[in-house]
Amino acid sequence: MHKPVIAAVAGLVVGGGLVFLQMADLAIAADNTRISYPEARVGFAGGLVASLAARIPHKLAMELLLTGDAIDARRAYEIGLVNRVVPVGQQLDAARELAQKIAAHAPRVLALLKDFVGEVIPKGPTEAAGIARARILDDINASADFAEGVSAFHAKRAPLFTGR
Repeated sequence: MHKPVIAAVAGLVVGGGLVFLQMADLAIAADNTRISYPEARVGFAGGLVASLAARIPHKLAMELLLTGDAIDARRAYEIGLVNRVVPVGQQLDAARELAQKIAAHAPRVLALLKDFVGEVIPKGPTEAAGIARARILDDINASADFAEGVSAFHAKRAPLFTGR
């Protein structure tokens, strides 16, 4: 996509929501935003989130991914995951304001800049390896640990992973 993508988030931004947030070119978060990636807790992995380490500092990305703990909007701003934090209810207005500012600029130059930046951001494993990596993820998502993680989540109990 050659046009800039602006994310406007509020409340819980979990799992795939974090993937969308990290892939956006710009992001506005309401001050009630809580961001987490709890997939390791439930035995699921999508893979696209791996490029988070190319967008924020490595150790902070690993902490989010490996612990599943949430961060608030202010922390997301501090680590560069969002551009602005605004009061809840103002996130769409702030995103529209950015979009209007950008829309006033030369479209071809904007597309060129977006493409150039896209070329230098390291790709996550799924982005880089495509179908081959997807097969590995399909194996994980068909595993007994995945089924156990989902079952435990629904039953509100701790999962008992076996490595199978």
